[in-house]
Amino acid sequence: MFSRWGAFVYRRRRIVLLAMLLLAAGAAPLAAGTAGQLSSGGWLDRNSESATVASRLEREFGGGRSAFIVLFRSDAPGADARSDAFQSAIATTVAAVKSDGRVTGVTGYAETHDDRFISVAGDAAYVVIGLNMTDDESVGAVDAIHARLAPPAGYSAAMTGFGPIQKDSAALSEKDLQRAETVSLPIAALVLILVFSSIVAAGMPLVVAGLAIPFSLAIINLLARQTEMSIYVLNIATMLGLALAIDYSLFITSRFREELAKGRSTEQAVTIAVGTAGKAVLFSGVAVAIGLSGLLWFRASALSSIGLGGAVVVLSSVVFALTFLPALLGVLGPRVNALSIGGLVRRIRGGSSPATPRQSRWERMALAVMRRPLAVLVPVLVVLFIAGSPFFRLQQGVPDASIFPAGLSSRDAWVALMREFRAGETSPITILADTSRTATDTASIQAVMDYGASLAKVDGIARVEGPFTLTDPSTGAAMGAAQVAQLYAAPAGSLPPQLEAAVAALRKAYIRNGVVRLDAISPLEPATPAGTAVVPRIRAVAAPAGVSKIQVGGVAAIADDFLASQNDRLPWAIGTTLLASAIILFLLFGSLAIPLKAVVMTLLSLSASFGALVWIFQEGNLHEVLNFNPIGFTIAGNPIIMFAVLIGLSMDYEVLLLSRIQESYRRTGDNTAAVAEGLAKTAGVITGAAMIMVVVFSSFALADVITIKSIGVGMALAVFVDATIVRVLLVPATMRLLGEWNWWAPGILGRLADRLGFSHVEDDEAHIPEPAPATS
Repeated sequence: MFSRWGAFVYRRRRIVLLAMLLLAAGAAPLAAGTAGQLSSGGWLDRNSESATVASRLEREFGGGRSAFIVLFRSDAPGADARSDAFQSAIATTVAAVKSDGRVTGVTGYAETHDDRFISVAGDAAYVVIGLNMTDDESVGAVDAIHARLAPPAGYSAAMTGFGPIQKDSAALSEKDLQRAETVSLPIAALVLILVFSSIVAAGMPLVVAGLAIPFSLAIINLLARQTEMSIYVLNIATMLGLALAIDYSLFITSRFREELAKGRSTEQAVTIAVGTAGKAVLFSGVAVAIGLSGLLWFRASALSSIGLGGAVVVLSSVVFALTFLPALLGVLGPRVNALSIGGLVRRIRGGSSPATPRQSRWERMALAVMRRPLAVLVPVLVVLFIAGSPFFRLQQGVPDASIFPAGLSSRDAWVALMREFRAGETSPITILADTSRTATDTASIQAVMDYGASLAKVDGIARVEGPFTLTDPSTGAAMGAAQVAQLYAAPAGSLPPQLEAAVAALRKAYIRNGVVRLDAISPLEPATPAGTAVVPRIRAVAAPAGVSKIQVGGVAAIADDFLASQNDRLPWAIGTTLLASAIILFLLFGSLAIPLKAVVMTLLSLSASFGALVWIFQEGNLHEVLNFNPIGFTIAGNPIIMFAVLIGLSMDYEVLLLSRIQESYRRTGDNTAAVAEGLAKTAGVITGAAMIMVVVFSSFALADVITIKSIGVGMALAVFVDATIVRVLLVPATMRLLGEWNWWAPGILGRLADRLGFSHVEDDEAHIPEPAPATS
């Protein structure tokens, strides 16, 4: 099937080339606008309790509208944010904003005299600009609203909130992407030149990557118009696109040149390259896509969208590698070796022959390992276990704006609100209490007051705010339930105007029919593990008689629900991914032992990168070298994202290496010799491919966003371990120990694999076409 496809592409090579070029060109405009369609949110599990609370607040309390927060500072030392001069400066700054049709109001200290709008030190203040639009819609209003802010001389105004943070994060992601491409592409080109010893051949993988990535981003743009897609999809998709498109093209181009060197015609070389390396590319791509598709198990779009976007870029890379590339190779033929710099490369390598010495070294290494497999296997496993041991200290937290680099205006304003103002005021834990009767009768008020008192005793809660926490002005003592009920039952006009207005404001903010809203104020930052740990303690507080239902929401609850949902879905995501990958390998190799061994090898290669993820980014080691501020926890989702990506990428080298080992084994029947030969034949290609992946992933370690930086470092390390320790040491050792069992499958499964016929038969003459007639 694959050989026939290669022959088909060759015979229609010019049509295929033109079609794929037009497809990529048509996708370019859409690709350019992808960042604007992506979201910095996506941590909300739509089926969670916190999501229900968010929906009820929007439906019952009129929430769901976005807002911008503006932080004000004075250049004068010791400024008093409560002073008339400071508040006058704020009023001047926001005067033009109030007339904007998108603004529903401005609320701050001047309007409420509430100290929550003043920093603890008293030298800064903030106001909330209410908007008549959703969070996503607010992104488009950021520039216009910001342009209307006019702080007088000596004052500064910084805007934050969902819209400003989303806009800044999109710009930052594009900047990180450009930096990574600027660094990685020249190095990848140099590696390809060293591998191929030809500038033309080295350009093939780069051209395929240059077409596959924009096409992928265009599809992601279309998907983002239909469903929420994370802003991190942009970086991860490009990271994968660069690595995989180059790697897949490297495999096929290498096999094509190898067949030309044997004296094959161009058509025969294309056919064999697609029939062997092309088949490995397809199975590898399917394995990577399956790994990424494991993220679709998760309900939160921050994870599922990365799985969807990643699968798109993998499949796009495979499509261009199996269409455009063989067509281009068919057009070039032997000219693929043009602009050769073989002599220079050989001098750099330090040998007279471009291949033989290097292959023999790999072969000697494999044979040395197989002579003492246990002596190699046991120490390597111990080292990998030690390297992965920090992962047992994993603590996850949902990221907020603090993960962005200092100096970003929206990030700095957000961090200041979290750390300089009364803790927890801007991100309370919201509780909706459904009473059994009318919310403002004495029994319901008493029940809610009793519940609030229980909440206030919860570890991590400073106080609880609600509509019934009132003080008797004559005595200064807290009002009882009966007194509060009298206030809410008082006829219009019977209370002093100021008191009546205050009661009406409390009713509007906190009460809807039989539902009472409470705000639990925690001094702990909601994104941290300590902050999210408060939520289960709140949910453990029993509702008293008179309260029929309790639901907990807010930022900390969203984070806790995300982590709970992630842990709930994790076994399914891991289990189905490993099972599907094992099935793919079984179909390809017709062996039961190979898939099981590959899964174990993959998990071992992941262990070191997971340990590094915790040791570096959670515990802060090497933070000065890598230029990031430690946040004290691992960003939630990063481990499973890395697992989903790396489970497929590790299969990439596994498929290529084992394909050549199996080819040799079927020809010779000698397991030991087949392993040594397979390792030697793939050494140059896999080493070059691994170097390119490490370079691409490492370039994302230069990102300013710690989420992308940590994924880049972790994946670069995992690929390095997989291509060196696993491929050079563990694979030969385990294959030597298993011997003939490497290729065993139970009778019925073996017959099924043979019937499907996916396993390689090297240089099967029956599938090599006769050269096509010469054409003008």
